[in-house]
Amino acid sequence: MTASSEQVIRTPPTDVTTPKSGLVTPTGAALLAAFPPRPIASSWPATGMSRSAVLAKVLAAPFTLDNPASQQTRRLGVLAVLSWLQTRPGDSWQQRWQASGAEDQTDWRDVITATSAGRSAAGARLPHLSPGLLVLICADVIRPSLDWLLRFAPARRGLAAEMARTRDTAAFAALAGLCTRGVVGLQTGQQALTRVAVILAAKGGSVAAVRVGDCVELLQVAAGMRATCEVHAHSPLFYQLLRNHGVLGPDAPAAIGHAGDQSSCRS
Repeated sequence: MTASSEQVIRTPPTDVTTPKSGLVTPTGAALLAAFPPRPIASSWPATGMSRSAVLAKVLAAPFTLDNPASQQTRRLGVLAVLSWLQTRPGDSWQQRWQASGAEDQTDWRDVITATSAGRSAAGARLPHLSPGLLVLICADVIRPSLDWLLRFAPARRGLAAEMARTRDTAAFAALAGLCTRGVVGLQTGQQALTRVAVILAAKGGSVAAVRVGDCVELLQVAAGMRATCEVHAHSPLFYQLLRNHGVLGPDAPAAIGHAGDQSSCRS
């Protein structure tokens, strides 16, 4: 993606000199200065597409599913989320998502449930909302914040598998292979792949676009949320996988944190 096609919101690096949990090394501020995270984009082609263009994209390969019932659920979810977002102000789907206040809610689905687009005849939350948002995220129509993706566990459910299937199959397969060769436990490996998928969801691009600063930023956000026991994102295994895969460049530090004490929080 060229600089002209993606506008960014430039923000100063997060100060991680004194991290709350000690999970990012004391040199975190220096790392961010040397390896700044990718800036947050305010505009990019996919989020500015029309409703019909979005539907044409997400209801075609590689986003379609072979199972007719699952595909119908996905289709209904995409339609419901888009219909809801169209009632929000903004010139792009990202602006509408941000204006909706969804990330400020305990559960974003409750916001839609309050509208006709998101509730059943009995007023219950419809089950297709999460699949609908998932496909819009993987299609790069919406980029939720790192903070929200780490706070709201349902948003991460299936994210790694879907990113692998629709955005960067080869890279995720290679990362999974590193887990296998390194005798990494299934759950631990899946958590690491999910962290990579979270970065792609929030920043866009493929695995090759991930930077050292993106990884430090994710660990810092996770460290700030540790007290809520919402996530189990403190392990830097995802960084080691990316480094070993070679996408972070030859100057990438050997380590940017340590596992520390283990939490009982679930992904």
